[in-house]
Amino acid sequence: MMISIFVLGVGALFFAVAGILTSDLVHSLAPYSLFLLISLALSLTLGFVLFRGQLRLKRALGRSYRKQRQLNASTRTDALTGLPNRTAFMRALEKALARSLQVGQSATVVLINLDRFKSVNDTYGHSAGDDVLLETARRLGAFKEANTTLARLGDDEFALLLENDGDVMAERIARRLLECLAAPVPIATGFVRLGATVGLATSNEGADTAETLLRAADVALREAKRHARGTVRAFEAGVDQALEDRRVLELDLRRAIATGEIVPYYQPLIALNGDRLIGFEVLARWQHPKHGIIPPASFIPLAEESGRIGEMFEMLLARACADARNWPSDLRLSVNISPIQFAERYMAARILAILAQANFPPSRLELEITESSLVNEVSSARDILNTLRGAGVSVALDDFGTGYSSLRHLSDLPVDRLKIDRDFVASAQRNEEDWRLIRAIVQLAGAFNLATTAEGIEAPEILSTLRELGCDIGQGYLFGRPVSAEQTSLWLQQRPVLHALAS
Repeated sequence: MMISIFVLGVGALFFAVAGILTSDLVHSLAPYSLFLLISLALSLTLGFVLFRGQLRLKRALGRSYRKQRQLNASTRTDALTGLPNRTAFMRALEKALARSLQVGQSATVVLINLDRFKSVNDTYGHSAGDDVLLETARRLGAFKEANTTLARLGDDEFALLLENDGDVMAERIARRLLECLAAPVPIATGFVRLGATVGLATSNEGADTAETLLRAADVALREAKRHARGTVRAFEAGVDQALEDRRVLELDLRRAIATGEIVPYYQPLIALNGDRLIGFEVLARWQHPKHGIIPPASFIPLAEESGRIGEMFEMLLARACADARNWPSDLRLSVNISPIQFAERYMAARILAILAQANFPPSRLELEITESSLVNEVSSARDILNTLRGAGVSVALDDFGTGYSSLRHLSDLPVDRLKIDRDFVASAQRNEEDWRLIRAIVQLAGAFNLATTAEGIEAPEILSTLRELGCDIGQGYLFGRPVSAEQTSLWLQQRPVLHALAS
């Protein structure tokens, strides 16, 4: 419509001008003057309308451009910390590798992962977790210089890109970084102490891409976490394949847990005063379809590192409770629990829920905790164990004497029994002097009104000496090896006396 009016106005103006030029000025001006004015007015109006439309269009395009810039920025920036995200970091790494190739220097990726961050979220909430991440970003910002890029790659993982610093300088920076992150972090309810683990990888004469270099740093980080958290580890050739094999085993373990290949085996617990069977220790075994029975030492650490130990424990406990319902009601179960599980906020509630669902009395369950692994979890362990003991579950301190803070644990943790480590018993079989240590442990337990269990009893003379020392419970091959639930049920049906087990 507006274009039509414009065309008409231009046409009218053309004819008016033509009439003026081909007629006498005075005579031609009179008949065309009104038409000329109308045409000019329409043209000016139309021009104003078009100008205003162009202005609106320009403003709309400007707003769209600004929104697009904001959107592009958000796709490159972490929303919480304001740091570059993984996408931006990878672009920076690609450019750094290109520059390093041109000048013959190197680029190093320093990958930082916070330790025990999940426990902060579980214990104090996600708001406290956000405070930790913001404080971590602030501290790491002190290491950002002209030739560095700092980014948050996701969750509690950060990365620092160093250019032209070399392996030695990168490792020094990484160690300073660990010291910085080891300091307590303020949250709304006080302070938390986390620390971090670092893996680093340096480019090698143009042989690396951004993806391969970041993956190498990740391999180094996983190796560091596997051996000792709170350390720095550089990438080493050959480790990658070992970790790939481990990743395959981890996937296999996940499948095994889901399909029920991890099963409980049972080893008898015998009261030494009267040779009476009082229950069984539950020991995990992996019934692998290709490799046969796999012992726990081969997969328990992997389950802990991969975060699947809690799932596996709950599955074993539920299955053991179901098995024990068919056995005499005076027999109890003793189940090992990983220290990692004490970081889980609702662990006690989940254990009690499993017992309730299985209609298994809490008084028939004993949990075994390893003292040497509780150094960083004593506080949370105390609260969880108090809840469980209040419900009737008993607690044994396993491998007693192998840690460096045994007396503190005896006073801090609510325990009912000490388990004398099998290494002490084995050593006593070779050296009479080592009986003094076992005697001291039994006497210490008596001073704290605790019972004692000796593991690794394999000879009658060892059994006799332990009885003389006053040890309460025995466990070992002399009484029976760990066997499946079916074999245990069969033995319970057939045993007239304890000696049937030893035979």
